[in-house]
Order: sequence, then C-alpha cells, then structure tokens
Amino acid sequence: FCIAGELRQLYKLTPIAVIGGSFFPGLAGHNISEAAAAGCAVLTGHHVGHFSHMVREMQQLNPLSVMQVSGKLELEKVLMELFADAKILESRQKAAKEAFHALSSAVVSSAWDVLNFHLLRQVIF
Repeated sequence: FCIAGELRQLYKLTPIAVIGGSFFPGLAGHNISEAAAAGCAVLTGHHVGHFSHMVREMQQLNPLSVMQVSGKLELEKVLMELFADAKILESRQKAAKEAFHALSSAVVSSAWDVLNFHLLRQVIF
C-alpha cells in the first residue's frame, strides 16, 4: 500500500530508482515520475504498461533519462556501472530530472492553452 507522494520523499534519499513493477508482466508497470522529479537515475524493466508513453517521451527528450533493462543480470551490471562511475550516474540523474520537468512544463502549457481557448470562446460567444 502506497499513499500518493509517499515515495517522493524516499526518492530524495537515493541516487538510483529501480522501478520494480516494470520487471514482471501483468503488473502494469509503476509510475516513474516521482523518481525522475527527485533526480534519481531511473531504471525500469520492459513491462511499463500504461507508463510506456511517459517512458518513450522522456527517452526522446534525452536517451539517458530512463534506462530499460532486461532482467536480473543486466540490472546488476547497470547498477555496478552506475555506482562505479559518478559521472555516468550524475548524467543519468540530471537527464531524468530535466526530461521529467520538460514533460511537465509541456503538460501545463497544453492545459493552459485549452483553458485559454475555452475562456476566450466564452467571452466571444
């Protein structure tokens, strides 16, 4: 059981977030936004479910923002690389945070555009 926003505080304490629900089919993935917003290097499996759009858009903004790995061996290898090389870890952390914030800004901007359109429409008509 997880209360919304609870993980945000924990993510601030760790440099890397392994999104566990994305490694098993049928779990529909887990939300990566809190981990990315906190500046964690984000590692997921390939079963991201309804978060696939977010993963894809973040990777398009910066390929280092979210790393998808296949299984335990690749996950272990990637974790060892990240802990062994501070520059790579920092670049993934920065990429995740910046990609998430860029996506968030785009969503807010789109919402304002829709709201302004409807408000303007009410004034004119």
